[in-house]
Amino acid sequence: MPYGLDSPSISRTDGTSVTVSEKVAFFQAWLFFGTLAEVCSLCGLDSYPGEFDSESTFDMGNLNGLPMKLFASAQRSWRAGKQLQEQLYAIIRQVQLMITRASDWEDEHEYTLPQCEVLWSIHILLRLLSLAFLCHSPQPYIDSNYNMKISVADMTVDWRPEGQIRFTDFVLSRLLSKGWCRSEVRHLLQGFNVSISASYLERPHAFRNHEACTETTCMAYQIDEKDYRTLHIREDCACAPIGVDPKDLRNVLAFKSIPKITISEDLQLHVVGDEDYPYIAISHVWADGLGNPYQNSLPTCQNRRLRAALWIDTLCIPVAPEFKEYRKLAIRLLSRTYSEAIAVLVLDRELCRFQSRPVPHLEIGIRMMCSGWMKRLWTLQEASIAVSGHGPSNPGNLYIQMADGPVYWNRQLRSFQYKVVRVPKQRLKPSSLTITVQEVKADLLYELHTQVLIDDRLPPMYDIQRPRFETQFQRIMSAVQNRSTSKAEDEPICMASLLGLDLSQVLSVDTAEERMAIFYRLLHEIPTVVIFAHFGTPNPATLNLQLKPFRWAPKSLLRLEDPMIINMAFAAQRFADPPWPLHGLCEQDGLHIQHSGFIFTELALATLRNGQVIENTSDGMQYILSWPGTTPECIGPESQLALVFQTDICSDVVVSLVGRNENPLFAPFEPLYKFHVWTAMLMSDATGTRPLCALYCAEIGPALKFAS
Repeated sequence: MPYGLDSPSISRTDGTSVTVSEKVAFFQAWLFFGTLAEVCSLCGLDSYPGEFDSESTFDMGNLNGLPMKLFASAQRSWRAGKQLQEQLYAIIRQVQLMITRASDWEDEHEYTLPQCEVLWSIHILLRLLSLAFLCHSPQPYIDSNYNMKISVADMTVDWRPEGQIRFTDFVLSRLLSKGWCRSEVRHLLQGFNVSISASYLERPHAFRNHEACTETTCMAYQIDEKDYRTLHIREDCACAPIGVDPKDLRNVLAFKSIPKITISEDLQLHVVGDEDYPYIAISHVWADGLGNPYQNSLPTCQNRRLRAALWIDTLCIPVAPEFKEYRKLAIRLLSRTYSEAIAVLVLDRELCRFQSRPVPHLEIGIRMMCSGWMKRLWTLQEASIAVSGHGPSNPGNLYIQMADGPVYWNRQLRSFQYKVVRVPKQRLKPSSLTITVQEVKADLLYELHTQVLIDDRLPPMYDIQRPRFETQFQRIMSAVQNRSTSKAEDEPICMASLLGLDLSQVLSVDTAEERMAIFYRLLHEIPTVVIFAHFGTPNPATLNLQLKPFRWAPKSLLRLEDPMIINMAFAAQRFADPPWPLHGLCEQDGLHIQHSGFIFTELALATLRNGQVIENTSDGMQYILSWPGTTPECIGPESQLALVFQTDICSDVVVSLVGRNENPLFAPFEPLYKFHVWTAMLMSDATGTRPLCALYCAEIGPALKFAS
């Protein structure tokens, strides 16, 4: 059967052409209202769901609850059964084929926004009818051999809605015009259906300006402690602050215990050091106003709201300069602090004002994904500990405070709950290809994408510390993407804590560069492809540490414009011939790797120029070296020089075979050699985006070392 709006069957009887508007109107009459009327008739549902208003428009909200209404009506009228299932499925497939675009990458026409919305309403109805079909499923599973399959995740079941590509442009413009962050939009557009739903949401309590944000990093929650102001619950409130004596915090921390705060009925704060005292750990964003860089206190109104036995960094981590060592000790105890809490409660200013119970889980997921809390680095650690529980079989203890009470995030079920329930015992699936009705339902309701996104953005600690298919470097790099921190020196602290590394070594120095260098050394195993990382700037070295011998290392893992480059290069290395070690070892004197490359053996200082001819002394073959642009004119002179390749020499166009030259620079090509490398420059292709090889000043010896 032909697909979509360009189907030859959609034409006038007299053969004249039909405009796009007329086609869309015909589809609306046939595939929306006609389909709705026929399905209601088949199921014995007499009352038409919804009615037109004075402007002859139809409110899609009238279709809420339609699947169960159809199912209940079919049951009451004794129409339910295999025959009805087959009829429903035939209608679903007919509509599905007609609104599916023929191309993977473009729509048939340049639709207007109203036309896109009409086509999308048909898509929504199709999902509702699919849910009605699922209601008649007698088993909890849908077998892969079943000839009536409903699965939007299955590419064999055509599901590429016509108008989707054009609608994406409107959605992008709408989200940005509403003040959404570019990094939020980038995440949302990965799931097209979710992004459309998000574009219709209003966020009256999102108070941030995202003009300085990028597609990878939200900068709207950065703070400057010099100008920081602790906020009251209401703007017109001027109540006095109530705090704790930092000496009491010191006395508890001195025994390496976790200080807890109890707040009495008359709002008196007391520090408790009892190890068995149950408490709630608060996870929040300082930009929301619950911090205090000057003293361990909060306004009376905030303390009244928090009244419980609790731990919150503002009150429990000493800030006075004379207690600096105890502040470091409290930071070292953060992992214990959150893991020993009976619950971790998220306080996000926007979410705390959101009424969550009347809305579907899809909206809760979108709002949580786009909250300020989800964009900060410190909250990643707090959430990862909370969702870890006491192992993979534990659903965790993470709660998110909403205006109508806390919502529990059940990691095992990947769902939001208002009452903690035990995970039901899962039945064994008949086969690995079998999917459950619940999985298809979550997909049809758009919930699956947000559930997967949240699960990915809040990985448990054990997944970060013991990755299955990647290095710890890659896992932590992925985990911290799209997050930020106001203090660069906090990044290595948080990442080291997440990986279970020795925090005392990181805290033994003060600057961000020194701490990052120690972090890499503690991490020890680094993918060798990190030396080829190209982050989209004219001079990649500006994003590297400037501290010798770590100038090969990224200055920050938070600001990588495209971390997938490292992952793709890592995957490409697996197919290198000959195979190379995929990992280097970061030591005190730099990164030790084994790699192919030219080693220049000139007795005098060697200089490389654009267009330089290189002769391989092993076989006499000559190559010409070139790089895009006119700068730098040359590299060197250096006493020890090496040209190291990302994969293998044949795949890199930066070095090409040439005829004989009378003045070549001699160098043997070593298929596998050890280097201790001093970064000089990174060469890329003409577009400036694909790294090809790296030129290094290298100490060449029995041990491979990357130092710069």
